[in-house]
Amino acid sequence: MKGLRKLREGLWLLDTGQFGLPRLGGVYILRSGDEAALIETGTSLAAPTVLGALDALGIAREGVRKIFLTHIHLDHGGGVGVLVRELPEATVVVHERGAKHLVDPSRLLASVKEAVGERFPLYGTAEPVPRERIDPVGNERTFRVGEEEVSAIPTPGHAPHHLCFYLPRTGELFTGDAAGLYLGGKLYPTTPPPSFDLERAVESLQRVSLLRPRRLLYTHFGPAEEPGRLLREYGEVLEWWVGKIKAVRDSAPSEEEAMERLLADPEVAAYAHDGDKDMEELAMNIRGVLVYLGRGK
Repeated sequence: MKGLRKLREGLWLLDTGQFGLPRLGGVYILRSGDEAALIETGTSLAAPTVLGALDALGIAREGVRKIFLTHIHLDHGGGVGVLVRELPEATVVVHERGAKHLVDPSRLLASVKEAVGERFPLYGTAEPVPRERIDPVGNERTFRVGEEEVSAIPTPGHAPHHLCFYLPRTGELFTGDAAGLYLGGKLYPTTPPPSFDLERAVESLQRVSLLRPRRLLYTHFGPAEEPGRLLREYGEVLEWWVGKIKAVRDSAPSEEEAMERLLADPEVAAYAHDGDKDMEELAMNIRGVLVYLGRGK
């Protein structure tokens, strides 16, 4: 199947073609014995592609026992409401602070629409998930998929309800957005409103670094070696990014002027990735830092 890549025995990466682009958003498929799991779902628009990948791998719908969501932002979990209808045995593992927004996604949809503006149609929608299909996580917990252990690790910062998932047997860490975007060998900051928090993000990077993972598995996008270096460098990117935005904000007469100056700054504009030609995502990440700074940080 096009876009489906085997990473090792029992683990695949599916390129969902997020926003109509290759190598921007992914869903991981884990299989051990007769059981399987998804790590992320992508947007609701990706659900048919995800189901097609399961079919291509010969994974029965009833065999998918877990859907692990790093967080509920639509590019990571927007498709879960559609998929739980098609995967009757799947339980959704999500942070307890995100669970209520899966049951009733109305506030989530409104927040995404405000954050992304005219790009909202690219994010699809979110359908409700029955409460009884959700297994909320507060503290670190371990789950099983067949013989594979999966540790859910709270990693707030990008969002307060963020989780990373770690496979102790292989040392693989599914990073969600906790370690940034990794596109074309470059790290990009992801600091959206309304809840980005620098201190908590750095603490989370330190926490997962202590696991000494052997490989990072980015939702955006794909596997990466040298995890220690990448986790350390992303912390440095975040510190620089917030410091840069703060310096411009402090010298500008208004936040609107600060935004204009930042978008015109070549150092800042360098963090608009190839899928963000209009720099709307870049502006959103700047706004996230401005909101963070506005909380008195």
